[in-house]
Amino acid sequence: MEKFLVASKNCLINANDYQQILVVLGNPTCDLDSAVCALAKGYLEYREQAVSRITGVIPVLNVTRDEFRLRTEVVYYLKRCGVPRDLLTFRDEINLEELRASEKLQLIMVDYHALPEEDVQLADSVIEVIDHRPQDASWPWSGRRLCLQLVGSCATLVAQQILQRCPDILTELACLLKGPILVDTVNLSREAARATPLDHEIMERLEQATTARTTASGRSLVEKNEETMDERTRVYRDILAAKTDISELTPGDLLIRDMKVANGIPIPGFPILVKDFMELEGAMEALDAFCVSRNYRLVVLIGLDLKEDKVTRDIAVYSLLPDQATDKLIEALLTAERPSSLQLTESGRVQRGQNLLLHYHQANARASRKQILPIIQSAAAATDECK
Repeated sequence: MEKFLVASKNCLINANDYQQILVVLGNPTCDLDSAVCALAKGYLEYREQAVSRITGVIPVLNVTRDEFRLRTEVVYYLKRCGVPRDLLTFRDEINLEELRASEKLQLIMVDYHALPEEDVQLADSVIEVIDHRPQDASWPWSGRRLCLQLVGSCATLVAQQILQRCPDILTELACLLKGPILVDTVNLSREAARATPLDHEIMERLEQATTARTTASGRSLVEKNEETMDERTRVYRDILAAKTDISELTPGDLLIRDMKVANGIPIPGFPILVKDFMELEGAMEALDAFCVSRNYRLVVLIGLDLKEDKVTRDIAVYSLLPDQATDKLIEALLTAERPSSLQLTESGRVQRGQNLLLHYHQANARASRKQILPIIQSAAAATDECK
């Protein structure tokens, strides 16, 4: 991996020496799944290119270098797996538009498949898309290599490609790939119901790549299996501890740390419950400043708490000026049946002048932001049509 990252940095510096630059770009949240998929898929493409000076390969973490510190679990886990931070390439360190204009750019999207508004001009450069979300009908990607499959983690799909095309590098990447699969499936728990048979199969293959399948030491197969399960739990809890370590982050940091935008509505995701975020000193002031500085009038806050592998979720809707758009969004969240009923119960409201925050407990803990996004998109689109 380190040799590849050195080569990617050289490619970044000497882009004119290459006929094409293959960029593997993760989604703008730059969560653990996104970051790992960019690196692992990039390494696969690099190994298949061998010593070619025709195409350079650069994995790009879709966040600025300065903001990377906010992704505490990503910082922790890449270091744990021996990935040098100084060899990573971040979004503010590469000019994708310039590469596109020079007709050098080939783009592979991992862990997302709908380009944000600021990146739509890159669409013609996309050659492959890998994602584990339901397909957005407005992004069919006709004529591209397309892998859209509803599994727990995009890392599962990247690992599957590696097994099919270049299995000899799996041992090098097994540490990296295991982390996001465990996080995204809540340690493969039945209660969370996010792990598919393919997630389980790939995890077993990754574990086989790093440990002997036989018990030459004399341990029984049962003992070996118990050791594997214990190691999964240790890795999962260590990542979770890093993810929920917000001791060095401000409320303003938390608002942008893991934010998605759907039809102009920002959706910050927290590693704590929204109710706990709102109790932080300066939280309301940070929320107001966030809206004003970015010209947002409506925000959906999504909270998550994981204790003893138990998932607890809550949601809040914050509006600078409650109007028809606010009412339609709240109604959509309360009445949604597809892709999932959230089972929301109002548990509090805060009024500050015209600004209103409504807080809801989410009984359906299996419905993650991935399931909530389409609900918000549909509500926002319906409001736009009524204007």
